[in-house]
Amino acid sequence: MTKIMNPLCRKATLVSVDISQWTARKLDKKVTQKVNAEHGASEDAGRYNKLLIEAKRLQRINGLVSKARDLHYRLTKPWADQGLRILPNRLHAKFAEEFRVLKREFNEAVDEFCAGYPDFVAERRRALNGLFDANDYPSPDEIRSKFNLDTKTFPVPDSDDFRSDVLDKDMLDDIRREMDATNAKVLDGAMRDTVDEIAKVIGHMSEKLKAYKNDNSFFTGSLVDNVRELADLLPAFNFADDPKFDAVAERIKRELCVEEAETLRKDDTVRASVQKSADDILKDVESLLG
Repeated sequence: MTKIMNPLCRKATLVSVDISQWTARKLDKKVTQKVNAEHGASEDAGRYNKLLIEAKRLQRINGLVSKARDLHYRLTKPWADQGLRILPNRLHAKFAEEFRVLKREFNEAVDEFCAGYPDFVAERRRALNGLFDANDYPSPDEIRSKFNLDTKTFPVPDSDDFRSDVLDKDMLDDIRREMDATNAKVLDGAMRDTVDEIAKVIGHMSEKLKAYKNDNSFFTGSLVDNVRELADLLPAFNFADDPKFDAVAERIKRELCVEEAETLRKDDTVRASVQKSADDILKDVESLLG
């Protein structure tokens, strides 16, 4: 059979981020039924969900969970339809270090929450009054187990590594061909996702620069910072070793990342020049998928 080369198994791993957290919300069936009945509504007309802990008590934990999800999506590309995503080897150290910091802060925040948990429950007992039900709450001994933030890493499947003692050669060849075809499709999808991200970020910059001073539009330093981060990450996502891809990434860094946002706001000539470069790059991006 013809081997379809898969660079992903040499250039990347698959990672998932596993998150569990206590939502501190509980459906109150009795209140739900009572409210719906009082208004002559159907049983599924509405649901009454109690907030078991004051929202601010979980705010830090929720913020760190959001950062972990953002990190996962920012440094990876889609893999099939599961929670696993493709992490380039060139970004592995960056991902591991940033995730390690987030996990430490997450554990600190959870420990802090658990230490105050009995007081938070008592606080909510007063706020909920007649709606309070002690059975809605995990015990202080088990509340810590409701929170977890971790990551798992797996190799990218490679047909050359697939072995079996029970399948005949023809069946093995069929499976390997299917694996190669799947990997090729995933690779194409990852590249397309990256191109879409380029178009989105650069297109946003162009629109903001074009609209500035014409419709009271404003932009902050994040406009340039987002483009710079994109330029820094792009080489790691060039799984196909496409020189056109690298050329576009270099143009983004050279033409769009030099000036600060303050200069772009003050200097009409510089702003117009950068905006034109953004539009020109967007045209070149269309050719990346060939």
